[in-house]
Amino acid sequence: MVWNVLSAVTGLLWYNKLVFTRVLIIACLVLAAFAVYSSPGLAGDEAYRIRVQNQIGGLVQVSLDGGETWGTVGRVKGVANARIIGFAAASYIPHGAIAATAIHGIRIKTGQYALGIGKAQKPMLFSIAPLEFAEIPNGYGGHRPRSSGIYTDIYAGHAIFRNESPYVGNEVYVERNHMLQPLPIDYTPVEGETFVIIVTRPDRAISEIDFENKAQGKVTVKYADGKSEVIASVDRPVKGVGRYDGTTFTGVGAINTNHGGVLTISTAPTCPPRVVEGGPKETRGGFMVQPYYHVTEQGEQSPQVMVVGPKDPKVPRMEGTPPIFFGNINLTRYWGKPDYSYRAQVKIDDGDWEDVPEIIGKVDDAFTAPYLESYFASKGKPRKVTQGVTAVRLLFPKLDPKLLANDLAREVSDYTARASTSGITTVSGSAVLQPSESLGPFSPHWLVNFYVDDKLVYISSNDPYQCIWDSTKVCNGFHDVRIEMCAGADPIIEEHVVIVKN
Repeated sequence: MVWNVLSAVTGLLWYNKLVFTRVLIIACLVLAAFAVYSSPGLAGDEAYRIRVQNQIGGLVQVSLDGGETWGTVGRVKGVANARIIGFAAASYIPHGAIAATAIHGIRIKTGQYALGIGKAQKPMLFSIAPLEFAEIPNGYGGHRPRSSGIYTDIYAGHAIFRNESPYVGNEVYVERNHMLQPLPIDYTPVEGETFVIIVTRPDRAISEIDFENKAQGKVTVKYADGKSEVIASVDRPVKGVGRYDGTTFTGVGAINTNHGGVLTISTAPTCPPRVVEGGPKETRGGFMVQPYYHVTEQGEQSPQVMVVGPKDPKVPRMEGTPPIFFGNINLTRYWGKPDYSYRAQVKIDDGDWEDVPEIIGKVDDAFTAPYLESYFASKGKPRKVTQGVTAVRLLFPKLDPKLLANDLAREVSDYTARASTSGITTVSGSAVLQPSESLGPFSPHWLVNFYVDDKLVYISSNDPYQCIWDSTKVCNGFHDVRIEMCAGADPIIEEHVVIVKN
């Protein structure tokens, strides 16, 4: 491909009236079709989109404007070419949707092997994983994607594994013929295809969820409109802290994982990228909330798990349902801006709400009175504790589109600065895009379509078949350029990655 960077466009391409009309009609039809098929019905307001190209070097991107423009936050290092049996709680999530959102990986449900719920269903998954989990660390206890994983060079706890993460139940689509199609049931990932996650937020905003940390304690949801309701009771309080996957990169009081059968909250401080989890120095710590039926089926007895719900095992009413286990919680945490972050707090001895204690490792009695007394004494802040942690609450973030946009811009900038640019052309201002070889002025008569990040930007039907692309209309960083040359039934396709630097 020939790439010429121009400082300005000084002339206009000339077309005769007939050709111009033809191109305009085709362009309008293509754009109209794209608009119809790329705007699926959504349960709530769209917040952003995540786009992942399942190919080596494929881009991982986020769009805040419905797919009009994209910012690249990472690239693919390993492709998924299989789907495998996943964790039991994925059975409560619809097909073609996000089954889990976590600091250490995003799980997508594509179908099931059997009827039933829980273990009996054998839900099928593929995954998107951050850099640190391309290889399974020591002590890892969660889902292992193996050949069903799209492995990226994005740091755990960043971008789509943090503030641009999806919610459980968000729908997943596949790009085909420049249109979004729902992920087919029983879909197996295909190398070269591109997936788009439409991230939507719930219609009714929540301010917090409170858990009384005692048997038969109330679980209360408080909404942003001032109303509240009791949605469940606590069957078993949480007493300890455990070594949960990905808490190395999560942060004290931040959300580590949410899926149809778990909410995991970290008690460990955030470590820098590339730290090897499960190493000689322990870096993990956290606790869980799980629904009753799921706990019963799994035989979960850990003191690190709070069990909630109705206790009727025949009617699992909390698994895979809002507000805790579907559609309301992602991984958002803006450091230094607590009001715009998910964050957990505790009450000790029914006192005031305070931040979750920073506790690392497996401590079965971490939330009991004896341990907390020794904990505070070790911090040089001795205090009398008689009951331990008596309540836990999860505060929900206020929404600020500007804060999200600034965070995405920072992620794009940081990634572009550290990513390899070897062999990739840099463009700025207006650039000429054209096929690598001349198509010539004679027959066959070509129709050449130019796409940037799968958005049609130009159609040319005259030699020299080129597009004057204004790169200032997209953000800096990596972008995918696709040229489709049509003269018959089968188009000739060229694909290139460029770096925009304006």
